[in-house]
This record gives sequence, structure tokens and C-alpha cells, in this order.
Amino acid sequence: MKKIPKDDRDKLWKTIEADIQDRGSKKDIKFVLKGKWKKFVRMQDGFKLFAVDGTWIRNNLSVIFGHGGHGYVHEFIPLDEIWISTHHYNENKWSRCKCNNVKENQKVSTAYFDSCTIHEITEFMEMRKGKSYWVAHQIALNKEREIGLLPDPDTEI
Repeated sequence: MKKIPKDDRDKLWKTIEADIQDRGSKKDIKFVLKGKWKKFVRMQDGFKLFAVDGTWIRNNLSVIFGHGGHGYVHEFIPLDEIWISTHHYNENKWSRCKCNNVKENQKVSTAYFDSCTIHEITEFMEMRKGKSYWVAHQIALNKEREIGLLPDPDTEI
């Protein structure tokens, strides 16, 4: 397993992420967002997996939504759901994915979607155990590399 790098991000990120994680157990389980932007794909490892329009989410819910998410990172996602964006994004100089081999607004491949799903489930499980987002995220990246659906988690095939 690749060594987990030191988290040298601004402390505000750690504070916000920890607060969302701490509040996870207090979520209203009846709260569910629905719309044309969210499509059920399948059940996986006890989660409802959804393909979502990431641009719609960034425009309406959270500018920091990337390729995927779960309820310990995004306060609006129920704990039993995993959301995966249907497309790579390059909306402005601040909001763009760092993926290699992608064209503007390119649809994610099945391998990318599945790798991202593994990442989000792994990250959720680690955060549920009490690990910080940073540590859980690094473990999830290592899991993606181990599974090997993509040459690298940031590379589309």
C-alpha cells in the first residue's frame, strides 16, 4: 500500500470535513433529493448507487462536488447512497477535474464509473470507522490502484 501523504491543506478543510462527518449520524433519514439529474443504477455493498449530473449538483447544491460523493463528505447525500457523476467536467478555471485523457464534457467510461464507485464506498467505510476524510481518501485511492480498473485513478481509458 502506498504511504499516506501528509495533509498540508488549509485547516479550514479539515474542520468542515470533520463537522460533516460528525453530523452524519444526525441526518434525517427521510430526506432524499430527487430529480432528472439523479438516476438509480444498482445496489452495491448495501448502498443505492446513483449516476448524477455533476454540473447540476455544482450549480445547485455544492461547488466542491467532484466525480463522486457520499454522506460523510456531502451533507446533502443520504448515508445509504453513493453518487457518481456521469461526465468529466471543465466548467471554469476553478471547477475542472484533473483527469488525464479527457475531452471537454466527456462521459465517464464504465471502468471509470466503477472505479469511482469502489473509491466512494471504501472512503465511506473508512470514515464510518472514524478516519478523517484525508486518510480515508488516500486509502480509497490505494484501493482503486489495487483493483486496477484504470491505469491510475485520475486517468480515463
